[in-house]
Amino acid sequence: MLIAPWFTITVLAGIMIAALLAIQRSGQSRYDSLVTELEQTRVALAQTKATCEERSEKKELEITVINASLNREIAERMQTEAHAKKLRKQFELILNSAGEGILGLDTDGNFIFVNTAAALMVGYEPTELIGRSHHELIHHSKPDGSPLHTGECLIQQAYRDGVVHSSSTDVFWTKDGASFPVEYVSTPITENGDIRGAVVVFRDLSAFEP
Repeated sequence: MLIAPWFTITVLAGIMIAALLAIQRSGQSRYDSLVTELEQTRVALAQTKATCEERSEKKELEITVINASLNREIAERMQTEAHAKKLRKQFELILNSAGEGILGLDTDGNFIFVNTAAALMVGYEPTELIGRSHHELIHHSKPDGSPLHTGECLIQQAYRDGVVHSSSTDVFWTKDGASFPVEYVSTPITENGDIRGAVVVFRDLSAFEP
């Protein structure tokens, strides 16, 4: 079964993915809120300007204030995005140096991160996997070739029930249709009690066969 270094890598990957998702989510939410507020104020100004000059001047002042706030928010968001990119690069360098395959999945089961070792083992470029279903591409069938239904997929169960799942008797499927035996651990990514996805750490067991 998986040993301590695997646990360390799983924790590191989970922290990276959860942090980047949180930064992206919070930044986008605040930005969208300010844009909506600005647009609502502009509409209100257009409706009142013709009938009430005093009101119009007040609305114009509100727009000035909101525009200033929006500009600050845009600048802050750019700084946040730059910081997030720097974090992503640093973590990816670490995770890509690992010999184990590491996958980051969202709650729909789509790839949000694939390290170099994982991509090599399944025969895809990382860019071919991002945003696509892990189950459809690499975990669709059992070792005997029969379909693996989603309800039987231990990887998916991690981001559904919030529990760590593992297996040493499963297979992954490559881009060219071949399969190889794997040992993996699927660990849920959580934030404030909410499940955001899962981190999967795996290795190719065929490398250990006599």
